[in-house]
Amino acid sequence: MPLSNARELKEDVLFRASEPLSGSGWNSKVMDYMNRVYRTLCTGASEFLPEYTEDWWWMRRTDNLLLDPSYNTGTVAVTAASPTITFSAPPAQSMVGRRIRFREHPDVFVIASHTGGVAAATLDQPYTGSTNSALLFDCMKTIYTLSASVQVLMSPIVAFRGTERIYGLSPERMDELWPLPRLRTGAPEAFALENETTVRFSHGGRNDGVTMRVEYRYRPIVADLTDSISSIPLVPAQWMHLIADMALVYVLLDKNDDRSNAAALGARTGLSAMLKENRRRGNKVDQHAGHIFTRPANRWLRHQTDE
Repeated sequence: MPLSNARELKEDVLFRASEPLSGSGWNSKVMDYMNRVYRTLCTGASEFLPEYTEDWWWMRRTDNLLLDPSYNTGTVAVTAASPTITFSAPPAQSMVGRRIRFREHPDVFVIASHTGGVAAATLDQPYTGSTNSALLFDCMKTIYTLSASVQVLMSPIVAFRGTERIYGLSPERMDELWPLPRLRTGAPEAFALENETTVRFSHGGRNDGVTMRVEYRYRPIVADLTDSISSIPLVPAQWMHLIADMALVYVLLDKNDDRSNAAALGARTGLSAMLKENRRRGNKVDQHAGHIFTRPANRWLRHQTDE
């Protein structure tokens, strides 16, 4: 019978380690080892096959973000050395966290406090320019929070307006290509991860009042397995036994059981087979996978030579 949940996986490890299924002193340790291999397996890497990393088809999820347009209706009144500003046309939604650029001043500030529908707002630092009762401005949102279940993004962000693929950069590269002192409105062209679930976009949103929808593919954070029939790993049923195979190796090593080497070889072989199956799935649906194509420029040169 195929293994289908964490309880069955644990009992399989105990049986093959010559331990009783009930009352074994290895009960909790087996669960620890199962979670150890499960967490690393889901990242696409494993101590049993360290020469490979893989993005598993069963570890892909999709979510979306709505990117707010920039806000620049009316003007803003500012006072030298004061953090308080006043909108002539109060924004309907809160501007907290947005960066605000004043058209006649080089410094870019962050709005620290504001309530939607209220004219007054507070900057993160006192205004560094001269007092002005009617400054043109752009209030731009560049920081967004991804789903709390995101472990890592697996592809560029897909947009439906402007650039179709928004590619990721390191924060240092983002600072070089789109530095904050030159922050502008517009559809994003790149993003950088500030931390695991926070992204910063290169631009501050469209200036035509249009909200943009974008989608991203990610690898989710996995919850630890528990000693229960309701605890089901994300691993496909046909490969679920690999969790038990790998956990068994650690148990046999702890017991100084000479079957550990054979168990490790079996786990490594099974993991290799799952890796090949994962790549074959991609090859079956991608007609260009594994093909070699001549560069367009080279084809043009060949045609010129033939003539």
